[in-house]
Amino acid sequence: MKNLDIAKTLIAKRGEKGITQDELANFIGVSRASVSKWETGQSYPDIIFLPQLAAYFDISLDELMGYVPQMTDEDIRKLYVELANEFSEKPFDDVMIRCLSIAKKYYSCFPLLYQLGMLFLNYSAVSKDDEKKVFTINEAKEIFIRVKTQCDSIELKQLGCLMIFLHI
Repeated sequence: MKNLDIAKTLIAKRGEKGITQDELANFIGVSRASVSKWETGQSYPDIIFLPQLAAYFDISLDELMGYVPQMTDEDIRKLYVELANEFSEKPFDDVMIRCLSIAKKYYSCFPLLYQLGMLFLNYSAVSKDDEKKVFTINEAKEIFIRVKTQCDSIELKQLGCLMIFLHI
């Protein structure tokens, strides 16, 4: 996950709009010095200004802050292998709790979520408890529904839809 980087975003978006620090400061209702400090990373805008800044530049708050809750494909593969090994070595419930925590942390990292759903399906059979199997399959289904309904990738949407169809 990347660090928050409002400074770079403000500089880039202000440049795209072709406005000065004074013009942005006047719009927001702060001093030019405040905008300068934001852009040099000496300080951050007050939280009350974040929605105004995002709206002014027609971007999301996440984009304004440079926050991207994503993992690289390589990181996803490594994590999948790590979790698969944990399912083989550790108590099932402990690994499920960790997986659900990861899914919550990376709520909109759809390639990761899809892989977690697949992991849940693959390892639901590991549990000898039928209730745990049903729970795990239902968690996978919920993830696939989220991927299908919220993801921008057509390929992942189709895969999520397919997995829902196959496991309903």
